[in-house]
Amino acid sequence: MKSAWLAPWSPTASDPLDARKAAHLLRRAGFGASPIEVDRALKDGLEATVERLFDEADDESKEFARTFESIAGTLVDFSDIGELRGWWAYRMVKTRVPLREKLALMWHGHFATSVDKVENSELMHRQIETLRRLAWGNFRDLVRAIARDPAMIVYLDGESNTKAHPNENFGRELMELFTCGIGHYSEDDVKSAARAFTGWHREGVEFVFKADEHDDSRKRFLGKTGKFDGGDIIDILMQHPETPRRIATKMLRFFAHPDPSPEVIEEATALFVRTRLDVKWFLRDLFQSQYFFSKDCYRSRISSPAEYVIGTVRTLGVRWAGTQVAEQLSNSGQALFAPPNVKGWDGETRWINSNSLASRASTASQLAFFEDDGPWSANYDLGALVDSSISEPSEVVDRLTQILFQGDLSDSTRKDLAELAVTPSSGSSPQGFREDPTIRSGQTRRLIHLLLTMPEYQAC
Repeated sequence: MKSAWLAPWSPTASDPLDARKAAHLLRRAGFGASPIEVDRALKDGLEATVERLFDEADDESKEFARTFESIAGTLVDFSDIGELRGWWAYRMVKTRVPLREKLALMWHGHFATSVDKVENSELMHRQIETLRRLAWGNFRDLVRAIARDPAMIVYLDGESNTKAHPNENFGRELMELFTCGIGHYSEDDVKSAARAFTGWHREGVEFVFKADEHDDSRKRFLGKTGKFDGGDIIDILMQHPETPRRIATKMLRFFAHPDPSPEVIEEATALFVRTRLDVKWFLRDLFQSQYFFSKDCYRSRISSPAEYVIGTVRTLGVRWAGTQVAEQLSNSGQALFAPPNVKGWDGETRWINSNSLASRASTASQLAFFEDDGPWSANYDLGALVDSSISEPSEVVDRLTQILFQGDLSDSTRKDLAELAVTPSSGSSPQGFREDPTIRSGQTRRLIHLLLTMPEYQAC
């Protein structure tokens, strides 16, 4: 099939890789886009920037592991799910390779598993480490690892799946949610899948195969017959034409557009098949495609709480305790390690309701008005964002608009913001804004708060 939508996009003099496009790539492939990151992308160019998204960063992973080991059981109790949520939020904020964390979050919603049922934060931590390790590898390898994951085994009742009493929960969700999707298998296929996974259990935090609990008889599954075990079932599902379609569509919706057209889905499915279900190679092409940089995709998605909160923290350079960051996510409807059900988070318009908007407004207020009260306080360097020498209200607005929107706000909105900048609670004071650094700092923070609560900023 001749490529059209996913054909490579090449910057030209009339359509360059500008700050808007660079920030679009960085937001979608990670969390936020700081001025430094945008500038580096513009300097390095599109191809080098996309390659850097997939940096293995082994040194970073080892450093996170050392930090985790040094504080676990001393400063932080990782049997406390709140502390574990804080640890993951910390990684999302601090990582040099946000795409790996972004993918781990996507797969966490796809292979949804909740601590509310698992009731073991160590198992949940191990599952996220598996998702992180295999995040951009081959989809088959990821599914096989999840099928053997102790947290998933507990969550979908694998421990009660025995030869004498097959449990259909995992086999059903494997097809309905994880691979080919509903409507592409029969109830007999569910029963055969359940029998194939009998004996896939766990002992403590490790997977174990109990041969005496496994049904090794012949089974018929999706038109094939054999003495299938769980691995065989997964291999057959990888050959099902609806599996690459469903996963390619999911990645399109997560990274490009919430409602891709049938034509785009067809082309993305063909690409995923050509890559032999390799997530990295699929995303490399997507992130450099004409479709990804089209007007249709630009700010077309509603930011998830993680994208909104962590993206803002990274963009502004905020230093904030991981547990407090994670708490903001939970308040906005995205509690890490606790998707609402086996389908995961619905996302998009479901992220926005009266409660979540109030939570986002509260988060915006906290972020905007942090003051530097010492080395351990939550804070950010306002002077690094807006140089203290910038005293004209319109120039301050332009600078903040460039940081948060890459200049993508209307002239009328900028004018309104500039007027608000010189109107503190005590009344209009243009001279005070220009001449008093304290007034200017307070009003600049007020502007940041307003920008973070604008409807346009809720889009990713």
